[in-house]
Amino acid sequence: MSLQFVIGSSGSGKTRYLYENLINLSMEHPEGNYIAIVPEQFTMQTQKEIVTLHPNHGSMNIDIVSFQRLAYRIFEELGVEHLEVLDDMGKSMVLRRVAAGQKKNLGLYGSHLNQTGFVNQLKSMLSELYQYGIQPENLREAMEHAGPLLCEKLHDISVVYEAFQQEIQEKYITAEEILDVLCRVLPRSELIRKSVVTLDGYTGFTPVQYRIVELLMRYAKQVIITVSIDPEEKPYERTGIDHLFYMGKEMIWRVHELAARNGIRRDQDVRLEGKCLHGSRTVQPLLLWRRIYTAMDGGPSRSRRRSGYFGLFLQERRRHLRHP
Repeated sequence: MSLQFVIGSSGSGKTRYLYENLINLSMEHPEGNYIAIVPEQFTMQTQKEIVTLHPNHGSMNIDIVSFQRLAYRIFEELGVEHLEVLDDMGKSMVLRRVAAGQKKNLGLYGSHLNQTGFVNQLKSMLSELYQYGIQPENLREAMEHAGPLLCEKLHDISVVYEAFQQEIQEKYITAEEILDVLCRVLPRSELIRKSVVTLDGYTGFTPVQYRIVELLMRYAKQVIITVSIDPEEKPYERTGIDHLFYMGKEMIWRVHELAARNGIRRDQDVRLEGKCLHGSRTVQPLLLWRRIYTAMDGGPSRSRRRSGYFGLFLQERRRHLRHP
């Protein structure tokens, strides 16, 4: 049980380092399990990259999953029976039904229920509330400190939210609740106990994802997380929300706190300070704009006039074209 961060700026080779390290470990220990967790939209791309990099051109004992796919993998291992998952269409239908039933209790939203797209907006709102573990009682508590208009909105959302929960209780679960079920059963998984787990492509986690990361640190052999931060920054120093690398620093700080609370051993951080990988055309413009942002934000260029930023952009762009 250990934790390691791979820290570097955009394009410094964090993902490449992580995948090559994962492949080498999987070849040295073919009996082991290796799980690469990435955002859902990157699972296919990650599989392609690992297959391309692997000397045997196969993922072999490396599983590439998102958090939800990991949940289903563990449910299958443990034979967990779970309720039918309510998809987006089903969620919209249930919401429309319960909202219509609560129309007389909706002071602000009652007249908007038939508006095009309104139910979809409610559905998106409920999805976020589920992801961040916010319950109807939390909304009612927030009403005590809200202005009149916000208070009405919170009241109506709490009414619909509570009616929605009662309607699907013991019949369905939402896709957002799958991770809650995973948190309850993950400690029983032998697959996790035998695995090295990596997390790549995240700028932060939702509360339920932080709970899963904590459980992974407690039960997996090793957890490795990549974080995009400039190597010159102090990764463990907390900053304000307006800081350029706030999200990366906040993620490091929170995961570090979870590790300390559970007595997890810390492996030495890997810091990649190299320049952007050649041929990475998508990353080069990001680095270019970061230099300009830094100049605008302060430091030696604080006195530069606003009209000079465009000149700085042209200067940096010419330098990039000469030395891509």
